[in-house]
Amino acid sequence: MPGQRADVKEIKARLDIISIISRYVTLTKSGSGFKGKCPFHKDDTPSMTVSAEKGLWHCFGCGEGGDVITFFMKIERLSFIEAVRRMAEEVGMSFDTTEDGARDELRSIMAEVANSFVKNLRSDAGEKAREYLLERGYPEPCWMTYGLGYALPGWENVKRTFSNHGEATLLKLGLLVRGDNGTYDRFRDRAIFPILDLSGRPVGFGGRAFEGEPKYLNSPQTPLFDKGRLIYGISWARERMSQTRTAVLVEGYTDVLSLQQADILNAVGSMGTSLTQGQAELLKRFVDQVVIAYDQDAAGSAASLRGMQILRNVGLNVRVARLPAGEDPDGFVRSQGSEAMQEVLDAALPFHEFFIESLKARHDVTTVEGTERFLGDAREFTRVIRSEALYSEIVKQISDLTGMRDEHVRNELGRISREGEKTRVVEQHVTIEDDLLSLVLRGDLPWGKISSLVDPEDFSEANRPIVRCLQNGLTDLSEILTELDEEGARRASFYALAPKPIKAETAIEEAVKWIARLPAIGKRLPELDQQIRKCAEDENWELWDKLIREKAELRAAWLRAKDATRRGINEQQDKEERSESEAS
Repeated sequence: MPGQRADVKEIKARLDIISIISRYVTLTKSGSGFKGKCPFHKDDTPSMTVSAEKGLWHCFGCGEGGDVITFFMKIERLSFIEAVRRMAEEVGMSFDTTEDGARDELRSIMAEVANSFVKNLRSDAGEKAREYLLERGYPEPCWMTYGLGYALPGWENVKRTFSNHGEATLLKLGLLVRGDNGTYDRFRDRAIFPILDLSGRPVGFGGRAFEGEPKYLNSPQTPLFDKGRLIYGISWARERMSQTRTAVLVEGYTDVLSLQQADILNAVGSMGTSLTQGQAELLKRFVDQVVIAYDQDAAGSAASLRGMQILRNVGLNVRVARLPAGEDPDGFVRSQGSEAMQEVLDAALPFHEFFIESLKARHDVTTVEGTERFLGDAREFTRVIRSEALYSEIVKQISDLTGMRDEHVRNELGRISREGEKTRVVEQHVTIEDDLLSLVLRGDLPWGKISSLVDPEDFSEANRPIVRCLQNGLTDLSEILTELDEEGARRASFYALAPKPIKAETAIEEAVKWIARLPAIGKRLPELDQQIRKCAEDENWELWDKLIREKAELRAAWLRAKDATRRGINEQQDKEERSESEAS
């Protein structure tokens, strides 16, 4: 929204980032900027840099960063809109997005539909839904507390009742579906669980069928409902979450309601096991710790494990509760009671211990092929972990389990470690794209000089939003940060404030090498992993051995190609230190 972006830019231009951050952090002058102890992690030495000139801050300890709005959002636990409005008031401005009126109208319609579902539940037609809710342990007072409702049978109840709002609007809100013969109601003959935003306003619905498939049906993506940025039940749980600094994360609506009924008031739902960055950031606004309480199968799934990584990487402490086989939180708390559920939550494992246990249960590490598969799964898990302390702990546990030496485990997991090195080379940041983005965002290299050489797809997924902003012609850092989510803003502030000197000509030359050499290897390695697993399943050990050798050769070529181009801004050793390390 160009109008909104211009407003935000003007607001930020009037704000003094040093003055705002100094309300919460003691800043001292350091070179052309300021330094202070980061308020977002335990910071013994000042690791937060603030630049008044660029209007940015970044902590080189925990990785948080952004502009003055981002800081105010995090420190006061506000949404972007709330933070901008508060900051606008400070500089004597008002902030109204061009879509405020339209969104208010959409919210009003959703509230009308939610009330209609509530009335349906109490009508004669709602008897089946009432019986279902009572059987599940949700008494009548619970219906009103959580806004439960019922979608009538038939294909056009919502369509007819709310026809005055127009078919296009109902489609936009996900209330109707377009088929071959026109539009019809999305929710039919289902118990309805309203999905509320932080302010308790209905923005979507979940419907539970009494028979047939799909058992659960959610609203689609709409202007109000973004599943990747919402947590079910957070408007009810936010107060207890803030008090305890802990969230109990379950999978579905019934899990949340059953735990809430059992006085576990910090229970919220991820609406599936594929947790997103946006959901993790939302939780981070209220808590320091997340206890995941999925059923056994869901907790050990690849999607759940990725979600645990995302939560950990935004700075949350993550633990995993181990429910008995065949039990989910809803059934367990209703059959065993609140105290038993609380005992399970209290005994939750740190997520990396749970992950190692999950791998151990799936793979026989007493065999070579089992160990290879174990390490393959572990490699996917560890490659996005940012904490070196956590990574080292995982390496130690794998070493103890497999009998391999620590350095061999590290090499197999794709990290480089030499005795005497002062730092570890971590794949995530130490790449040539860091140099390019740092040069551009620091104003040392015009984007136009390299735009013809690179494509957004040449960059890592985490950096593509920044690259797309640059390709769309945004050059002002304030405008770029406005277009990014919190993770993107952190990365952008990191690149813009990183102090390491970089030669533009060298970076461009190395970018050409990088782009030309690595994609082919990167494409072949996952194919090899699949073929190796298939050979192990088929016990085709001759081909398995051949593929393992090919994989080792390609990984060595991958590392050589990266070493040839690696001048990343996180690499802190100079030539003398590297020479001493290699000599040792």
